[in-house]
Amino acid sequence: MNLASFVYKKQDGEVFGGNAGGKTPPERQNVEDGPAHVDLRIKLKPKEALQVMIQMRAMLSAGVPLLAAMRSLIEHATTPESEKVLRKITTVVEGGYDLSYAFDCLPNCFEKYVVHLLAAGEQAGALDESLDRSIELLTNQIELGSKIKAALTYPGFLMVMTFTMTLGILYFLVPKFEGLIMKRPDDLPWTTKLVLSASQLLHSAPELVFGGIITVIAAFLIALKSKKSRAVIFNAVSKMPVIGDLIFKGYLSRSVGTLALTLESGVPILTGLEHARQVSELPRLQAQWGKAAVTVRDGRPMHTVMCDKEMPPALTQMIVAGESSGSLDSSLRKAAEFLDTETKAALNTFTSLLGPATVVLAGAVVGFIVVSLMTPILTMAKYVG
Repeated sequence: MNLASFVYKKQDGEVFGGNAGGKTPPERQNVEDGPAHVDLRIKLKPKEALQVMIQMRAMLSAGVPLLAAMRSLIEHATTPESEKVLRKITTVVEGGYDLSYAFDCLPNCFEKYVVHLLAAGEQAGALDESLDRSIELLTNQIELGSKIKAALTYPGFLMVMTFTMTLGILYFLVPKFEGLIMKRPDDLPWTTKLVLSASQLLHSAPELVFGGIITVIAAFLIALKSKKSRAVIFNAVSKMPVIGDLIFKGYLSRSVGTLALTLESGVPILTGLEHARQVSELPRLQAQWGKAAVTVRDGRPMHTVMCDKEMPPALTQMIVAGESSGSLDSSLRKAAEFLDTETKAALNTFTSLLGPATVVLAGAVVGFIVVSLMTPILTMAKYVG
């Protein structure tokens, strides 16, 4: 296969590289403009996408030519959606384009970091290795998501029960105390007035309350489906204690591993830094890799810009050691493995603290309502006594 490299720039400014002997991909338009190859109708779940990539890796590792492998996978597709994906990839590749470009034409099936890893592998002639790394990262992502969902099951149930119980207290219990409490409304503390106002609103306009709750939940779910909104949300959450450390180290590990793969494959460091920037996804992490690219382009060592307070000191030290010894690729590989370990440790910390934190929050909400109701009653009882 002729490994002619290419780099093209999309209208949104994103630079994309690759090779594998195909045509240079045409300048991509925005999705809303209806580009020729992008298909938003086809969707794959992460586990289905992982299965497609594992099967593809197995065929290519066995020495089967790409198009022959794709036709064979189409014949043995396990689901209709997988068959559509494989047919779409085959059609694009048969048109003379690269595998990474074909993956990029299915944004609802494959993550952006998979596309950039494949492009880096094609450019270096190491497609098998880039597929292996993509599979490894996607597997870690699925496992991480499963662990987080499992950790959220009990706290989520507890929060739903707390929310339901709070609504029940406000709707059924608070009105029974309202007549007694409102005998001296001017002497009520602000907490009691807040609880009474919430109860009155729930009684007078229940459709407004529940409509507002449903609207907020729907808006949040819609925002999570948008990649730009999700990036903004993740960037904000990544600055929070505990869970922020988990998210930041996860994305940092992914980008460092991508850079290590590109350098090990002989890809120029500036191209590798661009792939690392795109893979990182978090805006502040992308800005850090952008600064690193500018620093390297100016002929200065990369570690001079990586001495940031947000960056783990171990990563900076490994970069210094790699640049000093001329083995930056192997140092970055070890750094990626170290960050993977740190991510797992952060996940364990997050899951161990989540349950107790939810119990404390639930108790605080119910306790706030009870104390707000009992304070004026006890005050009046003191005067009566």
